[in-house]
Amino acid sequence: MESLTGTVLLDGGMGRELGFRGVEVSRYIWSAQALLDAPEVVRDVHADYIAAGANVITTNTYCTLRSHLSKAGVDGRYEELNRLAGQLAVDARDAADRPALIAGSLAPMFESYRPDMVLAVAESEPVYREQAEILADYVDFFLCETMTKSDEAVAAARAGASTGKPVWVSFNLHPSKRGHLRSGETIADAVAALDGVPVSGFLANCCMPELIEADM
Repeated sequence: MESLTGTVLLDGGMGRELGFRGVEVSRYIWSAQALLDAPEVVRDVHADYIAAGANVITTNTYCTLRSHLSKAGVDGRYEELNRLAGQLAVDARDAADRPALIAGSLAPMFESYRPDMVLAVAESEPVYREQAEILADYVDFFLCETMTKSDEAVAAARAGASTGKPVWVSFNLHPSKRGHLRSGETIADAVAALDGVPVSGFLANCCMPELIEADM
């Protein structure tokens, strides 16, 4: 992977931006609805983020696990939609006038901000691995997003690393308990749980900037 130096700018939220552009954001599959209805807009959002200065764009796969797609009755299109999300990011990157890396989004399996719904690593790692193996054809590294619990982060990170690609882990921080994940675990304990997994970077997302600055 091409190394990033200095300030790293990731793209902003795909779902919100799609909504701003008039694309339906589904209750069940969030921004993944655009893969069905308006894939060209997904590509345009990636392209616009690169043009605005993003060093990294993230595949629109936050809600493309089977557990999400089944709610919308499209789990039979699992591989197709994951590959489409990867290809749209590649197309935007290849057409850009400046370089950018592609991060493959590995996100919560059921609901965001719900550590109580996180499965044991032995159950969830194979699920994440299936997605990672598809996305590996398109991405430079994996971004395990909105991880609320160490088991969730370990499963997703191991899955991403199994492809040979670098992995970043982005935690979701507790809204009122300083220095902790939403699960109640300390950040230090969550990082320690990932010992032995080749994680290249730690981030935080979907929480107040003040929390990130204080906790990280």
